[in-house]
Amino acid sequence: MDNFDFTITNLHYVVDLLSRSSVNVQPTQESVSQNGYVLSLTTHGSTNYYISDNHYSVSKGDILFFPKDLPRKKILGESDQWRHIIVRFNVQFGGDADQAALESLKPVFKNIDQTRSGLLFQELLQAWVGKQPGYWIRCRSRIMDILHLLIIDSLEHKTSHLQMVESLLELMYANEQKFFSIAELSREIGISPSYLCLIFKKTTGLTVIEYQNRIKIGKASDLLRSGEYNITAVAERLGFKDIYYFSRLFKKMMGTPPSYIMKKL
Repeated sequence: MDNFDFTITNLHYVVDLLSRSSVNVQPTQESVSQNGYVLSLTTHGSTNYYISDNHYSVSKGDILFFPKDLPRKKILGESDQWRHIIVRFNVQFGGDADQAALESLKPVFKNIDQTRSGLLFQELLQAWVGKQPGYWIRCRSRIMDILHLLIIDSLEHKTSHLQMVESLLELMYANEQKFFSIAELSREIGISPSYLCLIFKKTTGLTVIEYQNRIKIGKASDLLRSGEYNITAVAERLGFKDIYYFSRLFKKMMGTPPSYIMKKL
């Protein structure tokens, strides 16, 4: 599954720009800036963009998103004008998978809620220009809100396989005490057990059993840290009939036994 654990660490600029000429970005090795990204909202006019040799027609309301040094070309005619709010920032990721997930988003977004996206970009621009106390928090918040819009738009266009797997994950999360068999899950979505195993592993990177264990041990860790449950109560709540098996699995997945968390409370 896609992960999106990241934080905005630096904001270079937010500017309302009127472009009148073509631009060709072909970065050299020395110019590459790690984890630098660009967001842009078209507010007037249109342009033709070539991003990694793919052509996009960009017009009012469209949002661009890509790594700063991604090869790209913007082509404007002599009388063309393209106005857009452009943002450049850096990102710190929770892990490599998070970076891969963010960079897997398409570079051009159309049909995004223009009222919502336009307001977010305008608030971002105003906060950046005004630089009132707390402006950095407001800017970072608006960038995260914009990226969330793009992520949700991408998720809404998932394949049927991914939608099937997500329905099973929702079932697992909603029934924390139950251990589902592959046969039960395959009947739930109407496919064969062997095909379920194939698409589940391809989609999540884990087997059905591994994913269920990850959900349960993740919840177990949170419950123990809350201080409201002891180890036996947590194991029972999550459907483990053998507390020793639960403790061994917890240590295998978390690196420490559940008793270690209890001692730190």
